[in-house]
Amino acid sequence: MILTIIGAILIFSVIIFVHELGHFLTARLFGVTVHEFAIGMGPALLKKQGKQTLYSVRAIPMGGYCKMEGEDEDSAEPGAFNRKKPVPRIVILAAGAGMNLILGFLIVLSLVAVTAVSDGGLPSVRVENVNPQSSAAEFLQPGDKITEINGKTIHIRRDLSFELSRTSGAETSLTLERDGEKITKSFTPMEITYEDGSTGYVVGFDIAIDPVTPWGILHEAFFQTVWMVKLVFVSLGMLFSGQAGLNDLSGPVGVVHAMNTVAQSGWYDFLFFAAFLAVNIGIMNLLPLPALDGGRIFFVLIELIFRRPVPRDKEGWIHFAGFALLILLMLYATWNDILRIFTQ
Repeated sequence: MILTIIGAILIFSVIIFVHELGHFLTARLFGVTVHEFAIGMGPALLKKQGKQTLYSVRAIPMGGYCKMEGEDEDSAEPGAFNRKKPVPRIVILAAGAGMNLILGFLIVLSLVAVTAVSDGGLPSVRVENVNPQSSAAEFLQPGDKITEINGKTIHIRRDLSFELSRTSGAETSLTLERDGEKITKSFTPMEITYEDGSTGYVVGFDIAIDPVTPWGILHEAFFQTVWMVKLVFVSLGMLFSGQAGLNDLSGPVGVVHAMNTVAQSGWYDFLFFAAFLAVNIGIMNLLPLPALDGGRIFFVLIELIFRRPVPRDKEGWIHFAGFALLILLMLYATWNDILRIFTQ
């Protein structure tokens, strides 16, 4: 568990560093004065004053910031953030989340490349052999390429598994490509039981393995990252629709506990989870909620549409209130994490 905690701190530190680096680089690109680029919170452990920016590493390895002139107050300085036009400000605000998505993709790309070379191939969505007990055996043939499940496009094996998991075993529509022709059929997924006792659903065929190519690795890594983004939005949809509640949220304790569980499965799953965290944090930061980058972007968009900014003091109070609510939500989620751990 100690090694997992150390690993979690390192991973969060890298994710935060990359996020703030995105803000920093784009701020410098657009001529915004950056007073401090900090990794961590609390008292400074290391400091170095640059020509314009103070670089610091702080004691608490959670969080970080890129302090820009005119970010939270009106400033008449030439390099003030508030003096820049709306589009550059949106780019600066979105760059942190964008860098998180890029980080997630690069981790996945590395994992896909290493495993593809070691396994001697890449999993496809083409049929190798059909299970005769599957109801899909009536129409599936070796060489068929699965393109859709219930109208959802299938790019990689994870897409296939994900869409099948949402069927709950009900009759499912499957679209395949055979000799350049698209064929759509209905079938009932096969229910299987995994080693841990949980159940899942499959079509009922063995997946063909494609040879390793640079394009194949990029394709697999890109759509695995897209799959992560989709999973985040599906989870948010479940939260807002009531299918999941606040009790299902996890805070830092729950994330570290999950990482410890994943770490027991091996380094691949641990690093894949780290990539998912990077993507998750990137997407969550873009939500139009006060105090998040997405909330700040929302106010810039209002200014862009109505040709006048929201008064800075009012925007500041909204972000402060949002930050306070986010802290309360994190504390609530952390309390739930602790209860779940001790009641398991």
